[in-house]
Amino acid sequence: MNSFRANGKLYIAGEYTVLDGGLSFAIPTKLGQILEVDYLEESENPTLIWEAFLEDGSLWFSAEFELKTLGILNASEEKLTQKLKELFRAIEKLNPNFFKKQTQNIHCKTQLEFKKEWGLGSSSTLIYLLAKFSGVDEFELSDLTFKTSGYDVACASQNSSIYYQILDNQRRIEPVEFNPDFLDKLHFVYLNQKQDTQIGVSKQYKSKPKNQQLVDAISILTQKIVESDSLCEFESYIDQHENLLSQHMEVPKAKDLYFSDYSGSVKSLGAWGGDFVMVTERENYKEYFQSRGYNTIFSYKEIMIQK
Repeated sequence: MNSFRANGKLYIAGEYTVLDGGLSFAIPTKLGQILEVDYLEESENPTLIWEAFLEDGSLWFSAEFELKTLGILNASEEKLTQKLKELFRAIEKLNPNFFKKQTQNIHCKTQLEFKKEWGLGSSSTLIYLLAKFSGVDEFELSDLTFKTSGYDVACASQNSSIYYQILDNQRRIEPVEFNPDFLDKLHFVYLNQKQDTQIGVSKQYKSKPKNQQLVDAISILTQKIVESDSLCEFESYIDQHENLLSQHMEVPKAKDLYFSDYSGSVKSLGAWGGDFVMVTERENYKEYFQSRGYNTIFSYKEIMIQK
């Protein structure tokens, strides 16, 4: 059996402007996804059985493919099966005949370590795992399929926080130490459901002409966020970050939408309208969020990978 593992991700700063060459800051999470590959008996017409399991051990998706043609033999969910087939086709472009040359039946089993709806990277971890399984470059596979900035794929293999940037078609992935004295004052709150607004906000950003002044300002704030000496400084920088993007995209901030009476700072993570927000601690902060129905709360130290 071959086993591969990928870290999840949280996007702390530099979202959206990273698409235009801006500096971004992200952390790999302790919770990720595992892929186990079993090569079974030889067969004249080998098949690949794919099974995906949730964090509680329950099977949530399965499919079976004919390896020589990548034809679908069985599927529990058509849309997901077609996406998986698209990934397999992309692998064939990058590593010709990878599937066709197989002579054994293959059983692939994925295991999520976080709740699928949390948005910690079920897609990016899958891309990384498939890349390791098939011997292709994970960023090339991502570019052919999901077409994201790639920060999430970068987090899959990192063991520390990173700066991530794309300049002149070159990726900068730089480990960065983020361990300020106020780290225990930072928390992540799950907004209870995947938000449809993510797609709309992304389109809103992409529909606007590139604003180099904004890109530069967010890049500077991203670096200041990482280098903050105090919680007060940190809050000032993330508030400025939120304000700039809110004004540019003409989209309300998460704090204004959900937590306008909270005295601490609230920062959207990754795609606005997404799954988690980062909040700075105030007295009785847990009671504040839980009283409003937001019961999934992680501290920064609980979720981040630390060397």
